[in-house]
Amino acid sequence: MILSVPIYRLIKNLSSYFNRTSNTCTVVDDETIIINSGSLRGLILEFHYNFCQVKIRGRINLCIDITRDVSVDVLMRILASHNIIQSPPAP
Repeated sequence: MILSVPIYRLIKNLSSYFNRTSNTCTVVDDETIIINSGSLRGLILEFHYNFCQVKIRGRINLCIDITRDVSVDVLMRILASHNIIQSPPAP
């Protein structure tokens, strides 16, 4: 089920971003991104209507409030600032 157009757009942009940075991912039910391989392997992003749960190997590490204008770059900087990833991979 598609949550909202901005969230759907963010999920599609993140999927493209991860695939460009050699981090293969799977999108499940248009709501969850699972990184299968690459430097971010094990990262799971579960999107809800107005927030995103970030999991590493199935454990919840962080909930991020999602606004209408959040971008891939902003989301990657948030993950880096919380030490979930080392630094945003270059596309």
